[in-house]
Amino acid sequence: MFVIVDKSNDSIHQEPTRPSWKSGYYKSEGAAKAGITRTIKFYEKAVADVERVLAEGEKDYTSRMYNAYRDATDPALGRTHKADRDNYRVMSSEEYKLIEPMITKTGICPGTGKKITVTEGINTPHYMSTLSESYWSA
Repeated sequence: MFVIVDKSNDSIHQEPTRPSWKSGYYKSEGAAKAGITRTIKFYEKAVADVERVLAEGEKDYTSRMYNAYRDATDPALGRTHKADRDNYRVMSSEEYKLIEPMITKTGICPGTGKKITVTEGINTPHYMSTLSESYWSA
């Protein structure tokens, strides 16, 4: 299995065109590289769509792909690296497990009401965190 790693924060990249319920894992290195190509083409399409809307004399936010356009171009959001092919690299999932960044959070545990500190991977979904209510409501 292979993953696309976002070099800006070493997290697993999720393709913007893929449904959120699908994992970020690919069966081959070629499939992961194709995922990078799809991501770059998606952001290029967003920029082209906004340019088309502006050429028609309308406001840029009337474009259907305005949010993706902002992700690719607005430096205030801090995500302009998403449209850069050099920001991504393909790694095997075993290799990624060795470098996955960890985050330490402190908060009130909804299940017990006690203050706890949790260290978890940067890619842990919110509902799997012991600091989320959905973790305890099952």
